[in-house]
Amino acid sequence: MALTAEDLRDLVALLQAHPEWRKVLWALLASEEVLRMPTELADLRDELAQLRAETERRFTELAEAVRRLSEAFVNHRQEFLAHQAQVNARLEELSTAVRNLTETVHHLTETVHHLSKIVDNLAQTQLGLAEAQRRTEESLQRLAEAFVAHRQEFLAHQAQTNARLEELRMEVHALAEAQRRTEESLQRLAEAFAAHRQEFLEFRAETDRRFAELAEAQRRHYEEFAAYRVETDRRFAELAEALRILTERVDRVERRQEDHSRDLGQLKSMRLEALYTEKPAALFRPLLRRAIVVPDVRKMEILEEAEAAGRITEEEVDRAAPLDALVEGFHRREDRRVVLAVEISWQGTTKDVARAAERAAIFARALEAEVIPVVAAKELTAPARRMARARGVWWLQDGRAFAPQEIPEEGPGEDEVETPT
Repeated sequence: MALTAEDLRDLVALLQAHPEWRKVLWALLASEEVLRMPTELADLRDELAQLRAETERRFTELAEAVRRLSEAFVNHRQEFLAHQAQVNARLEELSTAVRNLTETVHHLTETVHHLSKIVDNLAQTQLGLAEAQRRTEESLQRLAEAFVAHRQEFLAHQAQTNARLEELRMEVHALAEAQRRTEESLQRLAEAFAAHRQEFLEFRAETDRRFAELAEAQRRHYEEFAAYRVETDRRFAELAEALRILTERVDRVERRQEDHSRDLGQLKSMRLEALYTEKPAALFRPLLRRAIVVPDVRKMEILEEAEAAGRITEEEVDRAAPLDALVEGFHRREDRRVVLAVEISWQGTTKDVARAAERAAIFARALEAEVIPVVAAKELTAPARRMARARGVWWLQDGRAFAPQEIPEEGPGEDEVETPT
């Protein structure tokens, strides 16, 4: 007997009146696969929850391992900075391994995020099934006509779900493999760190030994240098004392030589002065005829009379009195009386020239006559020659007389020590 639309409406009315009949009808209409689907979905959710919990636990362990590794790196970072270039190279390898580990963790995070999306899709699929069941209950009259098509759609959806579950299992397997590789990398990293730590300890022990040897060598060198410095200071003290004694001896020799030179100069000047005063006619002949030396008594009378007359001062008397010789006579070419103010010295200097010029000027005012300044000397220094030319002082040398403009410029370079007159 064919099922009519009226029968379906009656069936719907009965099911609405008796909701408990729906389960019996659904058990008759649905296949075993459809009936088992809620249970399988619940089991799948449980497995996914366990998988998520296991994944989170593994990630927690991995994060703890990374944290401990980071702490170990922080604790030993200062030690690594003090090592040689090969330690830096190994630290670069460790940094590369950490970057690989970070990339692996990032990949695992993306995988878990993808799993979360799959679970959300499954939940949405379950909601879609519930919505389809509601629509099926509301449209039970159309269920008979669309059951075959729905059955085919359900089988296709089941196949798609199985495929997604297979992909999920494959991804979970890949996640486990990645975690295994991560654990192996951590193990290798820990072994490399332990080996590097041992190498670092050996290197530090060797460095401490070398520093100890260097400190001992430095201590010995300092002791040797201290002894050498003491010996050097002693030798320098001896050398300084010897140099001081030698300097004192040289100074004494130089003082003696200066005294001898001064004494010799005085003797020569005295001898020359005695010659000019003993033989004035002969020695002053280039300048004067019948030359005579004015006695010292008369020389002082001239000065004192001039002072009394007010022509010169007492100070000028004192400056002119030490004149070596005041000579009178007649000019060689002119028949007139001439007076010479003569300074006598073995070697004439600028001081002799200056004294001759000054004292001649004083005697000229005292006598109210012309007085010619003369330096009688074996030699005139170059500065004395220039001064004599400038101040009009004659030079008398061994029977020769040089007028100021005739005095040669060549002579000893510097004035010697003044010879007392």
